[in-house]
Amino acid sequence: MTNSLAARLPLDLLRERNLRRLFAAQAASVLGSSMMPIALSFAVLEHGGGASGVGLVLGAQTAPLMIFLLAGGVLADRWGRRITMIGSDLVRAAIEITVVVILLTVGMPLGGFVAFAAVLSVAAAFFHPAFHGFVPEVVSGKRLQEANALGSTLNSIGSLLGPAVCGALVVWTDPAWVIAIDAGTFLVSALFLAGVRTSSSPKNSAREGESFSHQLRHGWREFSSRTWLWSLLAYTSLASTFVLGPVMVLGIAFVGGKENGAAQWGTVMAAQGVGSLLGGLVGMRVRFRRPLLASVFCTFGLGAFAALLALRAPVYVLVVGSLLSGAGFALLHILWTSSLQADVPSDAMSRVSAYDGVATVLSMTVGYWWAAPVAAKVGATPLLWFGAVWTLASAAVMVTLPQIRRSAPGAGKDGESVVAPESRESSTAH
Repeated sequence: MTNSLAARLPLDLLRERNLRRLFAAQAASVLGSSMMPIALSFAVLEHGGGASGVGLVLGAQTAPLMIFLLAGGVLADRWGRRITMIGSDLVRAAIEITVVVILLTVGMPLGGFVAFAAVLSVAAAFFHPAFHGFVPEVVSGKRLQEANALGSTLNSIGSLLGPAVCGALVVWTDPAWVIAIDAGTFLVSALFLAGVRTSSSPKNSAREGESFSHQLRHGWREFSSRTWLWSLLAYTSLASTFVLGPVMVLGIAFVGGKENGAAQWGTVMAAQGVGSLLGGLVGMRVRFRRPLLASVFCTFGLGAFAALLALRAPVYVLVVGSLLSGAGFALLHILWTSSLQADVPSDAMSRVSAYDGVATVLSMTVGYWWAAPVAAKVGATPLLWFGAVWTLASAAVMVTLPQIRRSAPGAGKDGESVVAPESRESSTAH
């Protein structure tokens, strides 16, 4: 069975030296980053920050992304994606090593933890847009979906292993040493990225003399000129705000009692991670004739999960709903990323993907903020039912859009299937 499974997975991609090094860098970075929230939370508690301090620090990890992702996208297109990612890794490693020394010597006040989390987030904002733009430089267009799916699967594995490893380490050692391990993973990532070589460099639209604002506007034109892109991003962002946010904030109150609710909710959330792995496996093997239309239906798992919570289904049923939700979002990410890389000019890829990042962070933040206050007024169950209905109603609107229904296959450079671009003015005109 193992040989059969290996034969069905695109593991041959890892025979490509550059792609193998890129994925190794990603795996190291994800493993360390998934440990950080837990290590940081315990470090804050050990230094007297309390639960409110933990909330401030974790919030500081996401807020800067809404501002600096766009800057990261512009600079990645200007400087080059590989150099930008290496620089981001080295800066984050240096910041974390400095903080470890401070924690192990004089200690750190809450304000220091907030500043640390914010600066670390700023550095991360330069890595993510560059990574999305770099993958098409390393792998051929006809295998983009397989590469993205394999990367998503490795990302899911790292996200599952990281918290477990961190939990064990925190029990046996100081949280500062876990932060030191995270710094080490960034150094490993930078080392692997330094060995990646591409056969050709894409034309760089960030020409000398062009201002930062000019390049930012060009990225916006690339983004806004594609109906499929901004409409699908709006669809998924609203799903995060109206469905995912309430599910994550209110879900634990619908599971178990005060004594075992947290443990049962942890089981339900673990199923979401397993679902992400399954979604990655599907993305590796299944080629969709209409990937954008398929991506619309990927949110149905989340809608079903919200409905099951509203029905107060038993935990074993919620596990199934959580698994479907995780699988759907993983496959959605794969189809979205592959379509983006196939249709957007490579010289603007990082800037366009940055708009995706900003919308994702903003929508999730708003979803987390609004769910509890509104539930206190209208009730948690009606709010969850609203999310389930919203999933169906918004999908019904999306499937009426011609670019979503027929955007799949177009003829790529090598005959591969890509998203058919819309009729528009030349996208490379500045």
